[in-house]
Amino acid sequence: IKIHNILEHCTSYSTHQLNSILCNQPKEHTSLLRVDGNKSNFDSLAVELHNYKSKFSVIALAETNENPETSELYQLTGYSSFYQSTFPNKSKGTGVALYVKNELNANVLPVLCVDTTA
Repeated sequence: IKIHNILEHCTSYSTHQLNSILCNQPKEHTSLLRVDGNKSNFDSLAVELHNYKSKFSVIALAETNENPETSELYQLTGYSSFYQSTFPNKSKGTGVALYVKNELNANVLPVLCVDTTA
């Protein structure tokens, strides 16, 4: 699949529409979200995720603006979280996190965690 095909067919769904789609597909689901700052948007994200009947297996967040040291403040019930350090001297538009269902076996492999700022 070419990236431009994905972007051209990108669709926004209401909670009701997405619940209908997720409940009718018997497979694991992944979500990538641009949270634009955990401090200001995480609570809304948690409420929105709670409204879905089917739970995502993996939730990836971009632009968390948080480091692993503060990740305990941002937990989702039923998920383990893994935060990557933010870029030094950058307070917005940085930081990523993965939330993985507790039923799945997930570990951080330090070899694959690369800091590209050096």
